[in-house]
Amino acid sequence: MNRTAIRRWACAGLGLFFSGAALAQPASGGVISFALASSIPTLSEWGMLALVATLGLLAWHAFRRQGQSGRFYSLLAAAVGVTLVLGSVFGARNAYSNGSIDAANYIGSSYNFPPDIDEVVYNSGDRDVIIVSIQAASSGYTIVPPNTLPQCQVGMRIPAHSAIPFCYVRVESNLL
Repeated sequence: MNRTAIRRWACAGLGLFFSGAALAQPASGGVISFALASSIPTLSEWGMLALVATLGLLAWHAFRRQGQSGRFYSLLAAAVGVTLVLGSVFGARNAYSNGSIDAANYIGSSYNFPPDIDEVVYNSGDRDVIIVSIQAASSGYTIVPPNTLPQCQVGMRIPAHSAIPFCYVRVESNLL
């Protein structure tokens, strides 16, 4: 082999080494596992809207029969106001500033998450998911309460289509 061939092979080897190092996953600090939850009968969004509309019509009819339709409209305005305020408070949690874990992608398996950041757990799937385990990847890491609440717990049910962060998990490194 001549020098040119040796240089080409050396460059190719270094290129493969550095490209493999660049594609490597970050160090895992913790592991969270998910499984499908047993189904509980619930109302769909349309069923909930139909229930609210039916109850609203019954309340309007009862207030009108008693001659207090003005009171009904003031209660309706208060309910809409409370809904808008609560929606703006809890809707602000939609922005994922840190890492995020979509439980629907890891049903029946585990997700390795990096240390020292709050990981957001949510479920974009069509079925409820349950958290089976949360553990540190090795003895050099510790599961700690996240900076943001609520904290993920083993056995916690994550509802289907939970577009907002449902819970948070964090692991910290004990290594210096």
